[in-house]
Amino acid sequence: MPTVNSSLIGASLTSSDATALFALGTLADATDGHYQYVEVTSTLITGELVLILPTGTAKALVTAELTGGSQGQWIGVAQGQINQSEFGWVATQGRNLYVLCTGTVTALGSGGPAFSANSGRLQNAAAVGVGATAFGIWITTSASTATASVARATLTFPRSVQPLA
Repeated sequence: MPTVNSSLIGASLTSSDATALFALGTLADATDGHYQYVEVTSTLITGELVLILPTGTAKALVTAELTGGSQGQWIGVAQGQINQSEFGWVATQGRNLYVLCTGTVTALGSGGPAFSANSGRLQNAAAVGVGATAFGIWITTSASTATASVARATLTFPRSVQPLA
């Protein structure tokens, strides 16, 4: 369980709250990485990837949103369940973090992970279309199931790079 290193009294990085305890967009340093405080638009499960909007809200990341217009927005990962319309912390950088995967994703595989068309998940880059490659995410424990499963990963600066139109 991550421990907050910053002076944010009462910050719980793996649970959610019905009312805001911090300003949206607040950043926290922890023993396993960096986190951002958000309000979610739908219930998130552990490991689900989110797109963090400039307003401080976060929504499950799907490939349809990975367009040139989404560049510059943060990508985060829920480290515990956050209920719809509640407030919580999502990891934006760190090591040994939970990520939600579909299919076979190999630890430190040469193909690397990619954003899945399924809500908030990663999958093997060879199984997705152009522009969905997940840069800055390294899977450190393998996952291999047809349904969603949680793997561990290191996030340095998660992002998607879109070709110029």
